[in-house]
Amino acid sequence: MPTNIRIIQWLKVLCLALSVLTAMGSPATDQARIIELRHELARQDDLYYRKAAPEISDAAYDALKAELHRLENTYPDFKHTNTAVGDDRTGGFAKYRHLEPMLSLDKAYSNAELAAFHQAMAARLGHEDIVYRIEPKFDGIAVSLTYENGHLVRAATRGNGAEGDDITDNVRALCAPPEELKAVTEDAGSLPALIEVRGEIYLGQEAFARINREREEAGEPLFANPRNLAAGSVKLLDANALQARHLDLVCYGWGAIEPADARPATLGEFRQRLQAWGLPMVEEPLTAVGWEALLDAIGRMQTARKALGIPTDGVVVKLEAVAEQDQLGLGPAAPRWAIARKFPAERVTTRLKAITWQVGRTGVVTPVAELEPVALSGSTVARASLHNAKEIAALDLRIGDMVWVEKAGEIIPAIMGIDHQQRPADASVYAVPEECPVCGTRLVINEEQAARRCPNYDCVAQVAERVEYFASKSGVDIKGLGPATVVTWVERGWVRSPADLYGLKREQLLGVPGFGERSVDALLAAIAESRGADWPDVLRGLGLPGVGSERARDLAHAVNGLDALIAVDLESLVKPENAGGAGFGNSLARTVLAHLAKPQVQTELKALATAGVGTSVSGGKTLATEGAFSGEVVVLTGTLSRWTRAEATAALEAAGASVEPRVTKRTTLVVAGENPGAKLQQARERGITVLDEAALVARLGLEM
Repeated sequence: MPTNIRIIQWLKVLCLALSVLTAMGSPATDQARIIELRHELARQDDLYYRKAAPEISDAAYDALKAELHRLENTYPDFKHTNTAVGDDRTGGFAKYRHLEPMLSLDKAYSNAELAAFHQAMAARLGHEDIVYRIEPKFDGIAVSLTYENGHLVRAATRGNGAEGDDITDNVRALCAPPEELKAVTEDAGSLPALIEVRGEIYLGQEAFARINREREEAGEPLFANPRNLAAGSVKLLDANALQARHLDLVCYGWGAIEPADARPATLGEFRQRLQAWGLPMVEEPLTAVGWEALLDAIGRMQTARKALGIPTDGVVVKLEAVAEQDQLGLGPAAPRWAIARKFPAERVTTRLKAITWQVGRTGVVTPVAELEPVALSGSTVARASLHNAKEIAALDLRIGDMVWVEKAGEIIPAIMGIDHQQRPADASVYAVPEECPVCGTRLVINEEQAARRCPNYDCVAQVAERVEYFASKSGVDIKGLGPATVVTWVERGWVRSPADLYGLKREQLLGVPGFGERSVDALLAAIAESRGADWPDVLRGLGLPGVGSERARDLAHAVNGLDALIAVDLESLVKPENAGGAGFGNSLARTVLAHLAKPQVQTELKALATAGVGTSVSGGKTLATEGAFSGEVVVLTGTLSRWTRAEATAALEAAGASVEPRVTKRTTLVVAGENPGAKLQQARERGITVLDEAALVARLGLEM
C-alpha cells in the first residue's frame, strides 16, 4: 500500500476518534450542560404548569429531559435530588398533601418506544398475553377529588406529586362534580370510607371555540389551545370570571382507598363503580390482549379521535389487572404499569410570505403569518396565528422561511418551528413595526404582556372595526351591511362612529358603485329597524372592554338605557345582583368605567341616544325571555328548521341557559331537531328531559 494512502487512512481514523471524544464531551462541559438543562426545564415547567403558556412542544420538552437524565446517569455524584414530576402550585391557594402520590406518565412517541414498554411488561410479568386498557389521553389539567363517606370534601391539583393546590371552590364552580356519590349498588359494592378519585379537567373543542368567540367580542386576546384555557381556569382567583366558564371533568383512576380491601380488582370494575356513583368516566375505552391487538386498538382510537370533540393528543395504555399493577409498582415520577402513547400532530411545511399587522377595534395590533396556501387537517391554510412580537423573536421568524405549521388543539393554525436548512441566504432579522400600519401613530408597547396598541381612537382601522362590530350579529344586527361597505363609508368620511349610520341619506348612498335603488332602500330600512334592537344587543355592540354576550346581559340589568350608561358608577357595576345580574369584579368594572369616561366615547353614546338607539330596554325579546331557561344546561342535537345552531345557541343563552356540546352529568335538557344523533339516546338513558323544536320555540314565547 502506498505511503500516502496509508497516511490518509490513519488520518481518517484519528478524525473519527476525535469526533467521538468531542461528542462525549468533557466532564466540565457536560456538567455545565446539566446546569443549563435544569434551568431551562425549570423555566419550561413554570410556563407549562403555573402559567399555562408553554413555549415548546411536549416532544421537545421530553427530549430535553431525556438528555438531562442521560448526563445525570453519567455523573451520578452530580445528580439532582428532585423528581421529574412538574409542579403546578402557584402560591395563591392553600396546600393539600395527597394521601397517595399523584404521579405523571412516561411517554412514548413511536411504536418502537411502545414496544420497549410492552417487552418490559412481558419480561417482568412472565407472559406476553398482557391485558391492556386503552383510553384517550385528555389534554387538560389533572385533579384529585377526595370523598369521605361519599361526600366531596376536597379537590386538588397534582402539584409536585406529593402536594397540590386546594382548588375545591374553583372546581365546584367550573365543572360541578357530584357533592355526594350515588347510593350503593350490587355492581359497585359499598362506598369506601375514603377515596381519592383521580381525573382530568378539560374543555371540549366546541366550548373552546365559544369562549374564544366571547373573548374576541370583548376585545380580549384569544386562548392558544384548550389545555391552556383549562389550566388557567382552575387557578382563577376571580369568582366572577369563574362563572363565565364551564369545563368538563372525567375520572379514570384512584389514589388512596380506605379500607384497603375496597380496591377494585380491575380497571373495568372501577369504571363500573364510577358509573354507579354518578361520576363522569371515560367513554368507550378499548381493551386489548397482547402486542398486535394493542397496536390495532391504538390505531382505531387514533382514527376516531377527531370525532370525540375533546382535546386529546394521544392514548393512555394501562395494565388492566390491579394485581399486575401492584407487582410492577411505581417509579419516582410515574407508574411502571402505564404509558402515554403520544400521537404526532399533523404538520405541514410551507413558506412564510409575509407578516401583516392587524389593528383591532380596541387598538391592539397583532401579527398574522401570511403563508403559501397548504392543505392541513382537511382545510387549506393560508394564514397562521402569531400572538405577539415575542413569539416572532422566540421563533426567529424571517420572511421567506420554510415553517412547520400545526393546528393548535386541532383548531387554530400555528407556526411550530423553522426549517433552518432551507432559510434563504438573504433572510434578515424581522423588524417589528413601531408605528401603526394604518394611521402611522407611534404604538404603545406593554413589555410585560408583549402587546402593541395604537392609541389613536380615530384610527380609520379602529373606526371601521367598531362600526362593523356594532352592526354585526354580535351587536344590533343590521342585515346586508358587510365589512367592505363599512370600510368604504369610513374611508369616504361618511361614518366616524356607529351613530353616523343613522344619518346616512338615500341620495348619498346611490352614488356608490354597485348600489342600486332597491339595495339602498333595503339597507336603510335595516339601519332604521336596528334602532329598536334589544338593550343587551346594543350594549354588546358597543364593544366595551371585557364585555361579551354574558357580561352584556349582566350590564343590561345594572343600567336602564344609554343615559344611565353614560352616568353609571362603580357600585352599580360591581353589585347589580339586586337587579338580577351577576356583577362585575372590581378590576373589570374600573376598566369599563375608564373606557366610558373617554370624551370620544361619551360623545358617541350621546349621539346614539339622540338617534333613538337602545330605547327597547324593557320590552325587547331578549329581556322578555330572560329566565325562561335560567339555570338549564342544554345540549342541541339534530337539524333545526327555524334557526341555525349558532342562532339557537344565542337564543338559549339569552334566556339564561348554558349551552354545551356534549351530554354530561350536568345536562338538564336536550333539544332534538330532525335526524338527532347519539346525544338523544344518551339523554333518554339518563332520564334527561327532551324538547323538540316546537316546544323550544313555545317556551321562548316565540312562533314557529
